[in-house]
Amino acid sequence: MKQAAASIQEELNLRAKEFWPRLYRFFYYKVQNKEEAEELTQETFHKVFRQTGNDNIEHDKIEAYLFTSARNLLTDLWRKRGRRPGSLSVEELREKGWDIPQQRQEVEERLMVQQALQELSHDYKKVLTYRIIEGWSVEEVAMKMGRKPGAVRSLQFRAVQALKTKLQEGGYFDE
Repeated sequence: MKQAAASIQEELNLRAKEFWPRLYRFFYYKVQNKEEAEELTQETFHKVFRQTGNDNIEHDKIEAYLFTSARNLLTDLWRKRGRRPGSLSVEELREKGWDIPQQRQEVEERLMVQQALQELSHDYKKVLTYRIIEGWSVEEVAMKMGRKPGAVRSLQFRAVQALKTKLQEGGYFDE
């Protein structure tokens, strides 16, 4: 059992460079804060690495284990924040270096993009989420969606075009 755990830990170390950017993008999309996304990504790896010493995780399940742990970590974070909502005054935010008008614009832009995504078809949302937000490869998305890689590339192209059209209709590109 210890030899299997060591083998899993070795594989996790070897594949960390592959998983790190995807986990980071996942967290960054959810929390919209670089430092917090980095901390959550690191914490996920630390948590999974510790667990590989205790559990007998199959080699081909490392990725699923990582992303499940990431989602659970994020859920715990949101629960914690929900119980203790903090509030700061505008003056406190300015003292911390926040540019309120710019932050407001960024939030509005993010909301416009999220709204436009919600208006897309199910397949378009899926392919954009997998490819752009979560950072999956074309081959991985093809397997997940039961399509050929060429079909995924075409679907992604059409999805990006549809998203662009929705954003233009919503005035996203207006100055």
